[in-house]
Amino acid sequence: MQTRRSSLWRSTWAELRRRRVTRVGALYAVVAWLVLQIAEITFEPLGLPPWALTWTVLGAVLGLPVALVLAWFFDVSPGGLVRERRVGAAAGRLFAVFVVLLTVLGTGWWLSEVYRPDAGESDAAPSAASSGASARSALPSNAIAVLPFDDMSPQRDHRHLADGIAEELLDRLARLQGLRVAARTSSFALRDFSGTVQDIGQLLGVRWVLEGSVRRDAGRVRITAQLIDADSGYHAWSETYERASADLFALQDEVTAAIAQELERRITGVGGETLADTGTRDPEALELYLRGRQAWRQRSPATLTEAEALFTQAVERDPDYARAWSGLADAYLLQGDYGLRPVHEAVALAEPAAVRAVTLDPSLSEAWASIGLLRSSAGQPGPARRSLEEAIRLDPRNEMARMWLAGVLGDQGDVAEQRRVLEQAIELNPLEPVINVNLAALMTASGQPDAARSLLERVLAITPTDPQLLRALANIETQSGHLDRALELARRAHRSDPTAPSTVSTLVQALAALEAWDEAQALVDALPEDSPYRWALGQGLILQRGGDSLLPAVAQRVEVLREGGGALSAQDRELLVQAATVRLASSPDEAIDLLRRLVPEPAAMERNVSLLDAGSLLVTALERQGRTAEADAHRVVLAESARRFLDRPEETAQLAFSRALMAEFLGQRQQALQSLERAIELGFRQAWLLRYDPRLAALRRDPGYPALQQRLDAEVQAARERAGLSR
Repeated sequence: MQTRRSSLWRSTWAELRRRRVTRVGALYAVVAWLVLQIAEITFEPLGLPPWALTWTVLGAVLGLPVALVLAWFFDVSPGGLVRERRVGAAAGRLFAVFVVLLTVLGTGWWLSEVYRPDAGESDAAPSAASSGASARSALPSNAIAVLPFDDMSPQRDHRHLADGIAEELLDRLARLQGLRVAARTSSFALRDFSGTVQDIGQLLGVRWVLEGSVRRDAGRVRITAQLIDADSGYHAWSETYERASADLFALQDEVTAAIAQELERRITGVGGETLADTGTRDPEALELYLRGRQAWRQRSPATLTEAEALFTQAVERDPDYARAWSGLADAYLLQGDYGLRPVHEAVALAEPAAVRAVTLDPSLSEAWASIGLLRSSAGQPGPARRSLEEAIRLDPRNEMARMWLAGVLGDQGDVAEQRRVLEQAIELNPLEPVINVNLAALMTASGQPDAARSLLERVLAITPTDPQLLRALANIETQSGHLDRALELARRAHRSDPTAPSTVSTLVQALAALEAWDEAQALVDALPEDSPYRWALGQGLILQRGGDSLLPAVAQRVEVLREGGGALSAQDRELLVQAATVRLASSPDEAIDLLRRLVPEPAAMERNVSLLDAGSLLVTALERQGRTAEADAHRVVLAESARRFLDRPEETAQLAFSRALMAEFLGQRQQALQSLERAIELGFRQAWLLRYDPRLAALRRDPGYPALQQRLDAEVQAARERAGLSR
């Protein structure tokens, strides 16, 4: 029996070779592969719909058994194509026919599994045969990510429109009940991601991925959308839609309805209305708004200026466009926050825009978030908190409202709630750089620098040149005492975004920590003369080198701040503290007046814990002037407010330094020295504070103090050598 079976296999193989079936199969595979490679490269640039490639693949696969069957029955002779009539072994011929038929049936079964409508659902079942398949099947079946659409316009000059359409589809799909939609920033961060669709599913925690392209040409817009199963990696649905540019809203409605219908068919429990009011029926106003939000999210001086201009044009075209008014308010406020204009000016410009937005549409979450940010910038934490909570109530997916709320909570000293809200924002938008930066800063301040690094490096792996992430990592390394590593990261951030004041500030501070004064000063001198960053950084370098003079621009600005009222920017607050530090030696009364602008009464430190630094300097100034009762009143509130931070179990270099200051204020000299020693052990490297901080003036007379200063100076010198800096 075994001999007969072996003979049957040999005769079958011989029959296949004699009839050239194997040669035809190999030749067909090579040609089909070449055709598919050419199709994959050329179909999309030619504007062909995605189903064209799908049917090409299908034709190539189905053509294989046809070619094999033809090779079996026909042969090529000098006279042309002739029917094969030579007779081989009967068993061999019968088995060869069986092999060909088996190929046809197997191919048909495979195609039915791939293209049947419920293929995606069956794939979701856990498979005991493969742990990798089981891991992929853990993806939630009711979660989807909308990737940025490709701009396939002839000049590739409509990326903003492609992004805007994808974002609008995302927003509308999020209205479906039972469907979870990954946040816009997290999805769009994967624009240039080189991994597979399965990798995207794992990163974002989604089962479905929507991608596509937009082509605008000759007054028409074509949208191609493709729904992909991130579990199997196969396309589940694809379609192309085209209309005149003026019908953009109807086109979006059509695409969204089709995608929603497909998802409702595939996912149990998903349904609802996807048609949404965009806030305007003017296509140009919508396009201006989308471009404005795209620029606003980049948060650089140039893009924030561009965002302001685009939002202004949008509201000029449609004065009742609430979302555009909200965007305009946000642009002004971020300009103030990033030092591009005085905060009081930003607040004055933003207020009518934010009020107009919430008046036009009281149910718009974005509008209430703008009101909250406005009130926060104006120094009104209570009203800001209420407005931001209303924004979250109206749209629980508004992660920016949560991030801004976390900032308000931090100023109020509610660190636990601040962290909880930030973690909620991260859950909504795991790859948004600015939210990760804020959470990492809080983790570092809480004694978790390693966890903070891991958090940022996870996002940096996807967007390796993002300046916000690089700046934040540099700050973590500075606070951890790794000054050479901090300088390396600060230089990378500066190469990525050399014009942003915050990037320049990070590099200047990294250089100053290493006492590379000349390079730091050159960077400051290159900033615009009217930049608050230039004033604050320049004055900071003077103080860090032991100087006691005020820059003329700083003196002029401080005089304006002392006389005026209203909100203060971070740079303005820093200028007041710097000026008070300079005046403390020669004119303590003037220093007190400047600090009163920040801390008008002791209770101000209870309402805003970010004022504790200014409050401690005010206590020192009052004591020098013999105003003991006032100093004691401020000291009591200062100690009580600071205790919420200083009594925490975690240890960081900054906490240890703050504990040293508080111990000195309370007359606990030995405890102050021990806390300073602990700060240096934990990575405190701000040597200039030990040399010149007026709050430590009395402690410097202690016999144990010089040894601490020498130890810190040695640490800084070692870091300079590692960084390749010379004296």
